[in-house]
Amino acid sequence: MRFTLISLIFLVALFSTQTKAQGNACNNANVFSNIINEVCWSCFLPVRLMGVGPKPNGAAPDQSICACNDALGIPEFGYQLGFWQPSRLVEHVRVPWCAPALGGVRLQDDLFSLSTGVDVKSSGGADLATYQYHYYSYPLFAMLEILYLPKCGGEYTDFDLMYLSEIDPTWNNDLLSILLSPEAFIFANPIAKAWCTADCAAITAGDVQESTYGCAGCDGSLYPFTGNVYDGESGPRVTSLLTQRVLASLHRKGLARKTIGEDAMCKPEFWPMIPKSQYKLSMLHPVAEADRNSPNGKCCHPLGESEHKWSTAAGGRTIPGLEDYLYLLWRFNDCCVISSGINAPSE
Repeated sequence: MRFTLISLIFLVALFSTQTKAQGNACNNANVFSNIINEVCWSCFLPVRLMGVGPKPNGAAPDQSICACNDALGIPEFGYQLGFWQPSRLVEHVRVPWCAPALGGVRLQDDLFSLSTGVDVKSSGGADLATYQYHYYSYPLFAMLEILYLPKCGGEYTDFDLMYLSEIDPTWNNDLLSILLSPEAFIFANPIAKAWCTADCAAITAGDVQESTYGCAGCDGSLYPFTGNVYDGESGPRVTSLLTQRVLASLHRKGLARKTIGEDAMCKPEFWPMIPKSQYKLSMLHPVAEADRNSPNGKCCHPLGESEHKWSTAAGGRTIPGLEDYLYLLWRFNDCCVISSGINAPSE
């Protein structure tokens, strides 16, 4: 943990000097200085203990006792626990290598990357834009040593950069992304569009279904898994959609795993489709959802919920000149808590 913190401090000091010298427009999201007032701590609730309590769709069935095999294959018995925890940060930026979560530094001092962040023209003449994303581990409970169960919900205990879209050749190429998601052809038809319209209505009503794995709710089309969007559209809606694409892409690559459900109680599963009910989002930047203007007192939302509920109803979560968006990712974990230790999703 000390090595990671020292490395981060060194990186911030090094690149902040370069940032000032170059005068670029990479904003500082103040992620660490605003932990108390910009984190939606109520998203931790509800908690399921020994099969008692509310649960999202796809969660493990109600049971008091569970069992996991030890290293020798011998079952060890424990009790069931299901809870939400802050696990990841996803930031979407218009300038490649810009890292608001790291204090507004530039991770590289030029614009070279396999994908770009500049506006382009589509074949139809419409303006397109490509967002880049950075995916961080952000296990707040472990970092603050509160509400933390070792090995229950993840092996990461520090803030760390896990993935960058700038080095991913599929992120700005719709055709190349088909190699990872060939089923995109199946969902590009009127029947699938109607299916996803119903998914939008269900999510807005508070019912997140795992059966609509090919949809992004009210945000738009989940496919292709790229950062290409129409320029000028609502920043909150577009980046909420892109967060779903990020998760779908990482699950397909095996870099994100399923931590919800009976089969994930002892060990996380590789899952090629995004388990939608496993995640909740809370915007941190530029306008945190955990503010006094959050509608109905809620400061996080399920994947695909209409932006009109969590953004427009709060007066919009955009600030001119701040086009970078950060989301805190809450993940549901089904655990089997063993008396001799804790067996549970770790990745």
